[in-house]
Amino acid sequence: MTVNHKLKLLNNLVKICFSLFLVVLAANLWQQSQPPVIYLIVLLPIVMFAPGVFMNNMRSLIWMGFVLLLYFASAIFGVTKPEPNMLDIAELTLTIILFCGAMLYTRIRQKNPE
Repeated sequence: MTVNHKLKLLNNLVKICFSLFLVVLAANLWQQSQPPVIYLIVLLPIVMFAPGVFMNNMRSLIWMGFVLLLYFASAIFGVTKPEPNMLDIAELTLTIILFCGAMLYTRIRQKNPE
């Protein structure tokens, strides 16, 4: 597998996971019947990285990794509730995949500039 193939695969993985992550976050908030202001508070920090994710901006991906740690902590809290639902588990899984994919993409791209 060539480096360009790895980069393209990771780039697609990050874009797909990012989109799914937003959908799962919104669905989880909807299921909990949260008010619209909570949607704004929860979704705005991650949505700010959307242009960088879809334009392959390494700096945005790196900073998104830091923000994802907050979502990871929130997802862990959701999973450790007495009765976690499937959206909590999906949120945790997507957070981990998105973080790992973004960090692998930036690391490989740093080592092999285009």
